Amino acid sequence: MEIRFTIAKRGLLASEEAALKEAAEKNAAEKDAAENNEADNNEAPSNEGAVVDERWLRSLRPQVEHRTIVDVVDFQSSEFRLSSTLSRGELTSALSVIQEVMVHELEKGNAVTLPYIGTFRLSLKGGIEVKNGYYHGRNVRVDDLLFRPNSELLGKVRSIKVNQVPYGQAFHIEDDDMEKRLTALFAQQSTITHMDVSYAFGQTLTRSRISTLLRRLVSEGRLIRVGRGAQTRYRAAPGQFGR
Repeated sequence: MEIRFTIAKRGLLASEEAALKEAAEKNAAEKDAAENNEADNNEAPSNEGAVVDERWLRSLRPQVEHRTIVDVVDFQSSEFRLSSTLSRGELTSALSVIQEVMVHELEKGNAVTLPYIGTFRLSLKGGIEVKNGYYHGRNVRVDDLLFRPNSELLGKVRSIKVNQVPYGQAFHIEDDDMEKRLTALFAQQSTITHMDVSYAFGQTLTRSRISTLLRRLVSEGRLIRVGRGAQTRYRAAPGQFGR
């Protein structure tokens, strides 16, 4: 099976794209005029499309289509179980012990290596201040756990085949565009679902992008979440999206 991917865009907003296209058209026109003068007013081919396309393509990148999170223990107890000498209980116990050892060593500031897997180390976050001529930390805390994969594991992962045809897009959602689409959606119905939003954006956004958008709007108080799981729906808060 090949990995599927979506197309994501590196930071260019629609306004920036418009400015980029305008600059490209201006450059192409100036170049055409200069070539025409040199060729005694003979028509020269335009390279405007090449300029715009090249810039546009550099703003795009492939992004893995994340499907689901697989629990290794549950996987080993299912019908798809890989060959192993460990039972489900033994695997759970082994992973629990590994976690305890990792925390014990990380508390000392050590990095922890798991054979065949990789190395884990702490990442700190916080500010620095000066007291009596000495540097001190200000609210320094553990922020994340960094992981560097084992070279053999990384080699195997890099050999995974990727389907060269993207299945969708994960472009930046501009607030004005989002406002317009959701207002139109709420004009037709009182509550919306994850799938409704997908269709409102022409199915160009991945599930994770839609989930992120909906969570943000809920946290901002613009949407109200109703129900749980597959029955989750969203309604507009008073005064939001034309309601």
